Amino acid sequence: LEKLCRTRRSPLGWGIERGNLSTPVESLLCCYELLSRKRQTNTHTTNKALEESLSHWLEGTRDHAQSVDYAVACLTVAHTLPRISGKISAPMWWQLLDALWQVVQTSGDWDADENSPADDALAQQLLVGELPLTLAYLLPEVKPLYLLRIGAREKLSNGLKELLNGEGMLQGCHLPVLFPLAACWTRCRAMGEQLKKGCWNRKAENGYQWFVRQALRLSAADGKPMLQSPYQSAWSPDFLQTAIALGGDESDRAAACALFDKKMTSKLGKPKNIEPSETADHCEWAGIAVMRTTWDRKAPAVVVDYSSPELQIEVVSGKQRLFTGHWSSATTVSGKPLELDGGWDEVCWFSDEDVDYLELSIEMSGGARLERQILLARDDRFLLLADYLLDTADGQIHHTSRLPLAESLNFVPEKETREALLVAAKPVARVFPLALPEWRADPRVGELTAADGHLQWTQQAEGRNMSAPLFIDLDRRRVTKQCTWRQLTIAQSLEIQPADVAVGYRVQCAKQQWMIYRSLAAKANRSLLGHNLSSQCLKRKR
Repeated sequence: LEKLCRTRRSPLGWGIERGNLSTPVESLLCCYELLSRKRQTNTHTTNKALEESLSHWLEGTRDHAQSVDYAVACLTVAHTLPRISGKISAPMWWQLLDALWQVVQTSGDWDADENSPADDALAQQLLVGELPLTLAYLLPEVKPLYLLRIGAREKLSNGLKELLNGEGMLQGCHLPVLFPLAACWTRCRAMGEQLKKGCWNRKAENGYQWFVRQALRLSAADGKPMLQSPYQSAWSPDFLQTAIALGGDESDRAAACALFDKKMTSKLGKPKNIEPSETADHCEWAGIAVMRTTWDRKAPAVVVDYSSPELQIEVVSGKQRLFTGHWSSATTVSGKPLELDGGWDEVCWFSDEDVDYLELSIEMSGGARLERQILLARDDRFLLLADYLLDTADGQIHHTSRLPLAESLNFVPEKETREALLVAAKPVARVFPLALPEWRADPRVGELTAADGHLQWTQQAEGRNMSAPLFIDLDRRRVTKQCTWRQLTIAQSLEIQPADVAVGYRVQCAKQQWMIYRSLAAKANRSLLGHNLSSQCLKRKR
């Protein structure tokens, strides 16, 4: 496998955070890696440790659970067998092989399920897809093992069909195993080149090629996956090179070279003079939206997972993470809490050369509705995150939104005004609570604060509707320069409208200005700041 993937390190460790494997499995994997090296410092010691690990694994096969941990152990044992032939007793060697055969037989009825938990989806593909394919590839002279490739091909083809949409996107519930799945399918693809009819059908091959592109889109500039989970480790240069060589094209190679540093892309070679693939994508079935201004490693990027009511978001600026985790909120009307009721629905997705824009909606108790906007401006490099509470019972609305701050960030509020800097070694972003008064001397309606590792903004208002937007300037050249913002007066039929009918804001950062408008009631012909419009939403640069 190392030769197929053109690497000196074992591909079995790709994509998986080794610290989350159990101690026996980690020990087994380490022994295999030592065995794989051409020059061993102490062959006797290595073989003895390996034999102990194999014996321990063999004793536990009778009561094994179909888990990721166990699947990694089985794959490690399978790859170990050809290397230890003649180094351990023949009876034990055949016992190990027989145990692997039994694992394949007992797991054979396990089918891929798009609604399964992430670790089940990964374990299923490892045990019923990669494991039998590995045995067929490594030991083709044993006819029953070689025939396992037929069933493995079917299970892997079905896995790519069930777990991906038509363009390679995983469902949000499976993002925690994005890179381990990429590693599994890449190893299978490498072995499949040496097997009759390959490792899957043509449709699955197309899905794998799209999947490699989506894995790049869902990567941060530091090589780690966005919305990272404990299961996943970052790309390694050999993992990246093999995935792109087997499933990518020149536009993916160009994207990777632009996104990652030279150390990561050293094995990719110089990309041809070709445009990188598209940066943004969205799938309502998956509940995933990916926003990225460019493929440049310093560029901002946003990933939103709305596949469950607990919406997850990650915002990065270059290699610096700003927010990652659950974007939560709490709402009361006249002291009575409103609860989320159901799941998120996509209202609008729009992507062009100027912006990536996602609007979501979720029902709340009492007939109310929460709408959430995420807009990433490409050239202007700002992010607008907004909650809109609609159709509540008429009364005193109190709303709090919370974003989990990255551990490396400090929240530094201004003393006299309500904006704040997000600071790592240097300031990386500035945040503006647009619906709040700019000056702290005005104590009305709410605050922007940081508490318990979260950035939070709170607001109070009278009426049936409320706007709670947060403007984030991501241009590091602007963040320490002069800024200001205002709530705009909105008129309809020569009458000023209250804030639960429509809202407008003006934001200025350095020399650049933007106007933002949102109707909270029925659309109508209204005017603000010299503009006459009847749309529901408008964002314009001035």
